[in-house]
Amino acid sequence: MANIRTHYDNLKVTRDAPVSVIRAAYKALCQTYHPDKFQGNPEEAERVIKLVNSSYAVLIDPVKRAGHNAWIKEQEAKQQGADTQGKENDETNEAPEPADQEQDKPQPSNANSEAMFQHAYDLNDRGRHEEAFSIYQQLAEQGHAKAQFNLGVMYDRGQHVAQDYAQAVSWYQKAAEQGNSNAQYNLALKYQTGQGVMKDETKAAYWYRKAAE
Repeated sequence: MANIRTHYDNLKVTRDAPVSVIRAAYKALCQTYHPDKFQGNPEEAERVIKLVNSSYAVLIDPVKRAGHNAWIKEQEAKQQGADTQGKENDETNEAPEPADQEQDKPQPSNANSEAMFQHAYDLNDRGRHEEAFSIYQQLAEQGHAKAQFNLGVMYDRGQHVAQDYAQAVSWYQKAAEQGNSNAQYNLALKYQTGQGVMKDETKAAYWYRKAAE
């Protein structure tokens, strides 16, 4: 059975952890990923801090925590049912024919897109935001989910372009709908805070759940 990503996992605590442990874990993670102390990628530090803040807000609130626990049980029940059905199918169905090896090879266009994306990522990491933005925009308009997310981040932070939360939300939405978990999480934050979009706790909860799956 696949693991379910929960707020407990984000804070690295057990599901029966008391409030004192949750507070201690939150404080420790905030210190570890503080922008002035974290030695890694600042974007990664910011992503983790946002995740930790969101998880702490849920687990420190008894009502929200109870709701999250109920959601966990629901997801585990669904997975258990899916696993049981899968085992039954394995016992009754013949093994599928091996796929054509040619299908496993990446298409040239996809390979080129990934190479362009990595180049843009490297450029942005070196502070060459204008060049990175141009490549991200080109890929994003072609439907590249990771480029859509990164373009959203640039609008969110005002890198090379004027800060525009509405544009950030637009690109997060496109990437989120393609299953990009980072975009799903950032989109949830926007709905929770009302930045660039009407505040909507229901949609925020929906996208938090999608990001955690």
